[in-house]
Amino acid sequence: MVWSKESREKQSNRFLNPFKVIDYRGEVIAVYKNSVQAEREGGFQSNAIRQVLNGRSKTHRGFQFIRISVDEYLEYVGE
Repeated sequence: MVWSKESREKQSNRFLNPFKVIDYRGEVIAVYKNSVQAEREGGFQSNAIRQVLNGRSKTHRGFQFIRISVDEYLEYVGE
């Protein structure tokens, strides 16, 4: 079964798996609620992000991805 882009996005919006994006200088450049949002807004590949978050890769496009708590995510986005 192949999921359509709309189906994947709808499914991913149900889950909040926040993470921050760190550049080579160690600065936080973005915070996303899940890998699909990062793919849509940041131009990253969601499967590559998940590989970094799960420890199978160290970086994606030169950026590190680090899981954060939902509370920390809400502080970053101001909710």
